[in-house]
Amino acid sequence: MKVLVASHSYSGNGAAVMLLAVLAHWIRDLGWTVDVLLELERDVPNDLANIGANIFNTAVPENYDFALVNTIVSSHFLEMLGSRIPTVLWAHEGETVLWNSRMSAAQWRDLFRLPKRIIFQGPWQSETLFRSFIFGLPPGTVSCVRNGMPAIPENLVARRRTKGKARVIFVGGVYGRKRPQDLVDAVLALGRDDLECLFVGPLESIDTIGSEHVEKIRSRPDCFQLLGELDRKNGLEYVLSADVFCLPSSDESQPIAPLEAAALGIPCLLTDLPPYRGTWTHDDNSLLSPVGDVARLRENLRTLLTDSAVRERVVAGGRSLAEQHSIGAFFRRFDAEMPAATSHPRDRPSSAQS
Repeated sequence: MKVLVASHSYSGNGAAVMLLAVLAHWIRDLGWTVDVLLELERDVPNDLANIGANIFNTAVPENYDFALVNTIVSSHFLEMLGSRIPTVLWAHEGETVLWNSRMSAAQWRDLFRLPKRIIFQGPWQSETLFRSFIFGLPPGTVSCVRNGMPAIPENLVARRRTKGKARVIFVGGVYGRKRPQDLVDAVLALGRDDLECLFVGPLESIDTIGSEHVEKIRSRPDCFQLLGELDRKNGLEYVLSADVFCLPSSDESQPIAPLEAAALGIPCLLTDLPPYRGTWTHDDNSLLSPVGDVARLRENLRTLLTDSAVRERVVAGGRSLAEQHSIGAFFRRFDAEMPAATSHPRDRPSSAQS
């Protein structure tokens, strides 16, 4: 099989982590040829360079068995590919992509008619969020494949901690939708000098959390650290060093970072979001709070730092949840949704590059 892959991002977020896991599996386990589209002016992320994919800035779509477009944000690739070869859209997004869009309902419906397959991460996306736009598609077009958790890198070494301080860690883009500002306020409200909070993730849009909260972070280097975007191994070494993981987002589909933290034995503080139901459960494998409820977030943080019984219960439940997200089972389900090579017969040129 020869596959063309297009995405707006190959690093710095859970959608990229899952994409790279799939591409490595196709290359390593199935022996497929994978060509990735990447603009000339963009640097090649180390994690992408290491998996063995071929990287081009242009390609001839007809030279491939099928194409995979990763994320709705990358949907402009659908217009280029969908009419020329069987194309799969892997939709990772939640509500924000809709509320920030200027597309009409008709344009959304047209968009979802371009790919041969649409893969969502769960029924909340297909049956609630995007239901009006995918209604009436041919049977078999839409499926849900819940993420597995890619294997944790070997030989992780917990990063050095500040002596005498507990550590809270946030992993994700430091911008408004992820609501790191709520974590900042919760940490400050605890009033503890023995607590530090680390933010791991891209900082390009930090201004969207508001100038007041940017100033709160920058004025307290003893309490807050902005580490920026790290590769997966380095990021997980910081997670391993933490006492609590927190992702207080207002919108997610199925993030990988909390599962990684849970697998490492770090208890999770999350918001009570619709797509989490059936996976993340309050007082079992996590502590949940309503979106924007800083007082509840503060209390949940205090509980995990001080109540050993609750902490042990949440850690055990989190490990159990992570174990249920087998990456092998995910690969089998995901592979089964890809268009068969026989669905697109063509004479394949010897060169993939245009």
